[in-house]
Amino acid sequence: MLDFIMLFNAMLDTFSRLRLPKSGLLLQPVMTATLLTGLYAGYHVVHESSLLDGIRVAFLESNAARATRLREREDATVQAELRHLSDSNKVIDRLLESLIDQTPTVARARLDIIHNGMTGVTGMGLLRYDVTNSVAGPGHASGPLVQNRPLAEWAEFLPELLAGRCRLYTMDELRNLQFKTRLDALNVGTFLICPVTDQHSRLLGAIILFWDGGTRVPDGVELDHLMAVSRQAGLQIATVLDLREPGSR
Repeated sequence: MLDFIMLFNAMLDTFSRLRLPKSGLLLQPVMTATLLTGLYAGYHVVHESSLLDGIRVAFLESNAARATRLREREDATVQAELRHLSDSNKVIDRLLESLIDQTPTVARARLDIIHNGMTGVTGMGLLRYDVTNSVAGPGHASGPLVQNRPLAEWAEFLPELLAGRCRLYTMDELRNLQFKTRLDALNVGTFLICPVTDQHSRLLGAIILFWDGGTRVPDGVELDHLMAVSRQAGLQIATVLDLREPGSR
C-alpha cells in the first residue's frame, strides 16, 4: 500500500506543476479523483492477484460478502495448516520408527520440543518442553505425550545436547525426581538422548530412545552407529519443524 501512496504523491506532484489554463482548472480535481480510484482498484487487484477479483472486491462486494469471504479464507488457511501438521507428524513418526528398526530392543522412541512457556517473556527459568511425538516397539505402548514441562528437568543432560552430543543414561544417574518417576512408570532402565538441532546449530529439542529394565542395550560400534543415525534423524526432524513455521512455505 505504501508503494501506491508514493506513486500517487509523485503523479499528483507532477500534475500540480503543469500550468493549466483557467478553463482547465476543474481538470485537476477530476484527475485527482481518477488517480485515487485507479490506485484503490490497483491495490485490490494486486492483493487478490487477479484483475476481475480485484475489481469485484473494490467496487462490487458488500461488507457482509467481504466478511464472509475473509472468514472462508481463514477457514481454508486453518484447514491447510492442519493438513500440513498431520503430514509433518507422519514424517516425524516414520523417522522415529526407523530408529527403532535400527535396534529392535528399543521399547519406544519419542521427540521432545523446547519452547518458551510464557509468550513474550524470556528467561531460562521459563523454558518448557513438550513430548510431541512418540512411537513404540512391538509389545510396548508409546507412552503419554506430556505437555509444558519445565526444562529444568533436563539440567543433567542439557550441556551434552547443547554441545551436539548424544549420551546414554541409566535410571540410577537421574537426579530429577519428576522426570525419573515418569520413566519408572514405563519400566525404563536405560535411555539414549540425542539433540535435534537446525542448520544454524540451534537446539530445538531431543530424540529419546528407551530400553526396558533388564533389556540388552547396544554398546561399542553398535552404540556409535545408533548415535550417528539418531543425530542425522534429529537434523531431518529440525527441517520438518522449520517447515511448520509461518512464512516458510
